[in-house]
Amino acid sequence: MMNFNRKFEQTIDGQQVVFDVTYDPTTHHFHVLETGRETGYLLKYDMTTRVWSTEGDAQPTLPAEELATLVQKSFGHFV
Repeated sequence: MMNFNRKFEQTIDGQQVVFDVTYDPTTHHFHVLETGRETGYLLKYDMTTRVWSTEGDAQPTLPAEELATLVQKSFGHFV
């Protein structure tokens, strides 16, 4: 059975940020919650344009492409 959750840390501007990421196999999106935040956001990949983007009220600490690389690395799968 596949584990759909990952946690990883990244140093950003001298601050340790923990990313708690959950993959949704029905939508193929990732829900991301960062350290110290009440709300998260979605990380989405558009198969047509081959572009990563984020969606939601919270703004990610990292650009979508950079975050996508870290998320894919933590899951061990790349698109």
